[in-house]
Amino acid sequence: MLQVSNEAPTAESTIRSVVGKIAYAMEHHLSNGDLAQLRRTSPENPYTPALWKVLLSYVPESWTKGSRQDEKECRWAAILQGMAMTVGLHSPSTPLGYALAQAGWSDLRFVRLMQARGDSLVKEVRRLASFLASKSQPADWSDIAQLLLNQDGEWAERHRRRIARDYYRALYQQEKDASN
Repeated sequence: MLQVSNEAPTAESTIRSVVGKIAYAMEHHLSNGDLAQLRRTSPENPYTPALWKVLLSYVPESWTKGSRQDEKECRWAAILQGMAMTVGLHSPSTPLGYALAQAGWSDLRFVRLMQARGDSLVKEVRRLASFLASKSQPADWSDIAQLLLNQDGEWAERHRRRIARDYYRALYQQEKDASN
């Protein structure tokens, strides 16, 4: 599994900035062909030109080089695939947990997402992206990027708990509003 470090390896503001730039590029600069390539990209086979165009243009080289380089590139492939599936739905002001609750993501799927690591997390992210796209639900893709890039350690667990708090807080509020 990819573990850049036990602390937030990429400052949250930095990952937010990179994800924001990628989202903007997907909406305004990448061609429909590039987006189609990214949607078809597979983390197991990250060989599309569009993937490398985005990686080399927007992702700091230090985030993909070094130990476990192949694994890091595959995680980025999963992030870019999901972002391409949800073009126009990146919203830094919509935490992932809140977005999933608003879209009706089930508790069972949510728990499975929070517990997933490695290849199973990649599969869950694909499902999540497809679901968010089908519901036209905006979400903060930097939350998803952090899940994929930092899967182990104290920082990763704090990040998962924050996502869970947002998810269950939104569900509780929905129930409360429905009963009033």
